[in-house]
Amino acid sequence: MKRLLITMVVLFATLAAYANGEVQKPLYIINGKVATIEEVKYLGDDLESMTVLKNKKDVKEFEHLGDTSNGVIVITLKNAEEEDMPFVYADVMPQFMGGDLLAFREWVMQNVRYPDAAMKEGKEDMVVANFIVNRHGYIDYDRINIIQSEYPEIFGEEVKRVISTSPRWTPGFNNGHAVSVSFMLPIAFKLESKQSEIPATKGSMENQIVIMALDAGKENVSDKNPVYIIDGVPSTMEQVNALKPEEIKDVTVFKEPEMLSYYKDYGNVEDGVVIIRTNSLDKNIENTPDTLPIFMNTSTEAFNSWLYENLRYPEQLRNKNLAAHYVVKFKVDSAGYVAVMEIECIKGTAHKLFEEEITRVMLSSPRWTPGMKNGKAVSCRLSMPVIFGSMDI
Repeated sequence: MKRLLITMVVLFATLAAYANGEVQKPLYIINGKVATIEEVKYLGDDLESMTVLKNKKDVKEFEHLGDTSNGVIVITLKNAEEEDMPFVYADVMPQFMGGDLLAFREWVMQNVRYPDAAMKEGKEDMVVANFIVNRHGYIDYDRINIIQSEYPEIFGEEVKRVISTSPRWTPGFNNGHAVSVSFMLPIAFKLESKQSEIPATKGSMENQIVIMALDAGKENVSDKNPVYIIDGVPSTMEQVNALKPEEIKDVTVFKEPEMLSYYKDYGNVEDGVVIIRTNSLDKNIENTPDTLPIFMNTSTEAFNSWLYENLRYPEQLRNKNLAAHYVVKFKVDSAGYVAVMEIECIKGTAHKLFEEEITRVMLSSPRWTPGMKNGKAVSCRLSMPVIFGSMDI
């Protein structure tokens, strides 16, 4: 206790000196990561120790992290190495830069790079990473696990590199206490000129990040001709190739016969169905329409009844007695067509087949009467709960 009090006194005296302009701000390092003075101010009881480094020899090892000309303050938090059991879902989930996991996905997409060696060799991969945001808001490199990857030493390492450099999160809370929370993140690495055979993710995850790169001159001729659906609209291969990598939000490939039968109205599905969602789904959406979209000339709520009349519990899961509670975010565009934006499992057991069934039914929705704003049809964002199973979840 005495040691902690001394450390806290030194810390606050140091911060006060910087705040008053008596000395220039140093480089702050908390548990091996660069931090801001605001983060340091609110450490409270998490503080374990603090070391102030000033001479050039001592600060040299930190030069790669930032400007060390004004010294370095190295801070260690309590139980930094403790392998506590992470939560999958907490009362208050961790927040990334003021947003949720979607904000982190966007940050990863901006920072991940397609490995040069893989491009030259024409390699693609589906990487699924499990990472933990600890109760201090940090992601430790050693606690990032690559649970699916054909080339973990290439693609898996790139994913670990990016995730481990994440800025600090606002930690999750359960019963009023900060807790560690576990996340899954699928990332598909695709070569733009190839018709990829990337394997599906294991289980049911958050929406994939798709990282696309130009094929490094490697020819790949294929006689496969799947059905392409972009944002709920049947499309051609030329339209797919015209998409820029940064425009693609995620890609889902259906090859199972029982799933392909759902899309037979879109064309010949023998070679599979490729569903692509773009980032444009999130743009040009009217948040304050004068009137909401209307389903089958009745109401928005009528869509819920229609959905459950057409939704089927996946046959492959009937003997497993699984139950899941999803929240589906979707868009009704200015022409009255439905496009799925996000499918999130908030309770129960998430499964890929549940999400595929939701997608199938949503995309088969009859045309809506679109929402209106100032006398003009506009795109609107809606959400709806979808529950599978009869268990109390």
